[in-house]
Amino acid sequence: MEKNCAIPAGMRDWLPDEACLRRELINELLDGIALWGYEEIMTPVLEYYQVLTKVEDESGPDHLYKLIDRDGSILALRPEMTTPIARLAGGKLQGKPPWRLMYGAQVFRYENIQAGRQREFNQVGVELIGQKGPEADCEILALAIEALQGIGLANFTVSLGHMGVLRGLLESLPWQDQDLDKVRNLVLEKDFAGLLQFFEKAGLESKRREQLLGLLTQPLQAAEITQLMSGLPACLRTALAELQEVMNLLDNYGCSPYIQLDLSTLRSQAYYTGMVFEIYTSGIGYPIGGGGRYDKLLRHFGRDLPATGFALGVERLLLSLPKREKQRKSVVLFGDGSGASKSRIVEEAAALRQSGRAVIAELRGLANDEAAELTRAKNADIIRIAEVR
Repeated sequence: MEKNCAIPAGMRDWLPDEACLRRELINELLDGIALWGYEEIMTPVLEYYQVLTKVEDESGPDHLYKLIDRDGSILALRPEMTTPIARLAGGKLQGKPPWRLMYGAQVFRYENIQAGRQREFNQVGVELIGQKGPEADCEILALAIEALQGIGLANFTVSLGHMGVLRGLLESLPWQDQDLDKVRNLVLEKDFAGLLQFFEKAGLESKRREQLLGLLTQPLQAAEITQLMSGLPACLRTALAELQEVMNLLDNYGCSPYIQLDLSTLRSQAYYTGMVFEIYTSGIGYPIGGGGRYDKLLRHFGRDLPATGFALGVERLLLSLPKREKQRKSVVLFGDGSGASKSRIVEEAAALRQSGRAVIAELRGLANDEAAELTRAKNADIIRIAEVR
């Protein structure tokens, strides 16, 4: 392919029908989220590099697209929306929290390209800033589930975990700072054989190794949490108690059937501090969404506020959903090309647009078969403006 027609790896063009479906899906999600009292917010595509690297994720800064401004400043394309919104909330939001914020935005992340996993993608998400406790976490989980139900996704699972599990694992070890990343990566990759070897090298006794690996690998029910707490490190007990509160409250929303308690669930971003979750559906090898609690991120931007939220991947949702049709069907108006016909077409098109219909007004004279061909190509309705005598 010639360079003037090619696009960078991990990017894509959106043809009219595809772009329409994507925009309709984003709007549908935001309309539903707004019913929970969330207000839309937007940040620049470009941020200062040091803003985005205040709290790096497990891949470090290599996932960022960087460029140099003319004044020498290092800039980067935003790889997600939580950090930019935390930066905005730290300096610009007025009034008293909590703030309920939502967004639909493009983000850019340099990562391996696979189905549903591009380097430019769209996210719809929310941030609930300034409220702590299981009530806020439950709101976020219930809102994510309702948003997916609202767009017609029937089969999905919310895998629920807690970042305190990671700290609890390390509390059992004579660990160094670098061990945090090692253990986190092993759990993120579900490399439990590697984690077992790590525990062995750290000198953890056999019984404790089996206990900790069992927590990460066995299916759990909320009713089992209390009996699991005996003999566990303090961080793990705290994490389990918080998850139990969240699970109990979720019954009020009727969301429990979607929840799978999985203590191996983590998020790659280092700013998460509490409850975390990822959303999976059949046929997609990666989460279609996820989020959790991040109570320390806003400290980096001048405000010490708790926060929780989630993001949904729009492209992954489009892959997951049944084939969707455009919600708005156009109308083709045509006539014989006479001056009177053109005037009538313009008048009728304006009236239809006022009523909310999309209209293609063909002022050039078209034969019936030409108009029919255009209508088929656009999957539109057709109206002939009769000749005016």
